Amino acid sequence: MRVPLASIVIAFVAGILLTSLEPADAQDPESSPNPAVYKAQLIQFIQLARKNLYEIQALPVDDSIPIDPAVRNNARNNYILIRAAVWGMDLQMQKANYRDPILVLAQKRVDEAKNLARYPVDFTGGPRGEYVNKSVECLSRSLKLVHQALLIMP
Repeated sequence: MRVPLASIVIAFVAGILLTSLEPADAQDPESSPNPAVYKAQLIQFIQLARKNLYEIQALPVDDSIPIDPAVRNNARNNYILIRAAVWGMDLQMQKANYRDPILVLAQKRVDEAKNLARYPVDFTGGPRGEYVNKSVECLSRSLKLVHQALLIMP
C-alpha cells in the first residue's frame, strides 16, 4: 500500500509543531556556594534586567495587544537567574562556620531584589499601563539593590 507524499509531509510538519523547540541545553542555572558563580549570575542578571527594562518600556499601551511571549520569557529567565544566585549565597552561608555580616547584608539586598524581579513575571494580566509602570519601578529598584550588593560583597 502506498502512502501519498502529502500525508507524509503533513505528518512530519505536525510532529515538528507538537514537539518542544527549546534547545536541550537551555536549563535553569545551577545554584553554587562558590562566590565566583553567584557573582557572575548577578552580573548576568544586571545585563538581562536592563534589556528587560527596555523591552517592557517599549510595550504598546493598548491592552488588547497581548504581551510578546519573548518579553515574558526574558523576565522569567531573569528571575530564575537571581533566584539561583540567592540560593548560592544561602548555600555558602550554611556551609560557613562564621556568618560574615557583610555577606548577610549583601544577601538581604539580593533577596529583596529577587522579590522585586518577580513582578514582571507574575503580573502580566493586569492593565498594561499599570504593568509597565510597576515593572519598571520594580526592575529599577532591583538593579540598584544588586549593584549595592555586588559593591559590598567580600
